[in-house]
Amino acid sequence: MAKKVPVAYPSLADTSMEPPAPAPAVATPTNQPTRPPRMRDLADQVVLYLNPAGHKELKRFAIGADRKVHDLLIQAVEEWAEKRGIREKMRVRP
Repeated sequence: MAKKVPVAYPSLADTSMEPPAPAPAVATPTNQPTRPPRMRDLADQVVLYLNPAGHKELKRFAIGADRKVHDLLIQAVEEWAEKRGIREKMRVRP
């Protein structure tokens, strides 16, 4: 006869147990302020690979102009699109 090994979690070994009752639904308060949608929910992500030295100069220029690199790149894309007659806006948020 095989030796019965003790079970560390007896509730898992007992197959006659009923499944646990579902958790009651929690009502969410309606007076909570809603958050604005995140940028990743509104925009498409685009990857741009730059030469490290060029990226470093772009960061330096952005710091000197008191702007973000992202804003400089968006501005460049908007100017490029305008020259080619593309009327669709590129910036997600003003």
